[in-house]
Amino acid sequence: MTDVMIYVQHLLGIGHVRRIALINTELQRLGITTTVVTGGIPDAVLDFGSDEVIQLPPCRSADSGFSGLVNENGDPVDDAWKEIRKQALLDAFETVAPKLLLIEMFPFGRRAFRFELLPLLDHAGQSGTPRICSVRDLLVRKSDRSKESWMRDTARSHFDGVLVHGDPELFDFGRSFPFADDIADMIEYTGYVAPKADFVVGERRGVIVSAGGGAVGTALIDAAIAARPLSRRFADQPWDIVTGPHFPADAFSRLVRDLPDGITLHRFLPDFRDRMARSCVSVSQAGYNTLMDVLATGTASVMVPFADGGESEQSERAAILAGKDVLSLLDPGELTPQSLANQIDRAKKPAKLDISLDGAGITAAKIAERIRGKA
Repeated sequence: MTDVMIYVQHLLGIGHVRRIALINTELQRLGITTTVVTGGIPDAVLDFGSDEVIQLPPCRSADSGFSGLVNENGDPVDDAWKEIRKQALLDAFETVAPKLLLIEMFPFGRRAFRFELLPLLDHAGQSGTPRICSVRDLLVRKSDRSKESWMRDTARSHFDGVLVHGDPELFDFGRSFPFADDIADMIEYTGYVAPKADFVVGERRGVIVSAGGGAVGTALIDAAIAARPLSRRFADQPWDIVTGPHFPADAFSRLVRDLPDGITLHRFLPDFRDRMARSCVSVSQAGYNTLMDVLATGTASVMVPFADGGESEQSERAAILAGKDVLSLLDPGELTPQSLANQIDRAKKPAKLDISLDGAGITAAKIAERIRGKA
């Protein structure tokens, strides 16, 4: 028996995995055992920080527009595949027999997986297992209001609580979810899930460029490599380029073949945050986790939000924080080597924000209270 079973499904980026790993570290510190059940494409560099990982039949998004799901071979999933995955998930729950079920994002995202998650949540509810949703501060805005009301109704009918990994002093959940007031009694804020600020910040040199998981980072990486000789401040300093584990293999091979001097290319950096803490400027998309790294390390940053497929979350978060002098924002439609070099040269240390960054520890404490019957 495991204390907590955690369901997490990554489709393009790996931010979900990193957030769960930080929470798992704090759960283990409290003596809470965890099993992660994941349905993303497996990769050796992905560390969930869990006692055990159960891999479901894997899938990913077909493209950056989230047009559909494909399996590990790139073939569209069908009803037979979904039935197999649903049963594998239910079997995992029976095997793990958790004291608490933690679902990442759903029902506020991952709607495409309701074929397996609604049966799982029904089964957990019938067994008396508490069901908690773990969700980030901002959601992708929906043009169809009925989808948002479905989120509200599903949260109310299938969950016992919603842990929002944010601080209402910065972003109230209602900012991007219009029915937040209807589930206000279920919502608890944890603060932001950020790494511990235990970095040794010495002399800063150069620039670090990262593309998250890398599945949609080609344009940013190409622009960054071309921007180095155009920079007035950093053209003669080292640049680290971190493509991410899911960066296309053919694009990676092309970069290796044509890489200029002064740039080091990495698929993945296990000491990424330490490298950031020793860099003058960080260049990235505007995902939740990279922002947390910037705040934890106090590194000047330029962010180019991912905005394909109607994704609004990164653009909205970046625009607001740019207005608070936390980061330098470059619209993806204006991304060129020269515009990026200009932004890098102007980037400044992030302004201090009076927000909670101990979301992992607070989340773990709230889960422990639920398990021990103190909630």
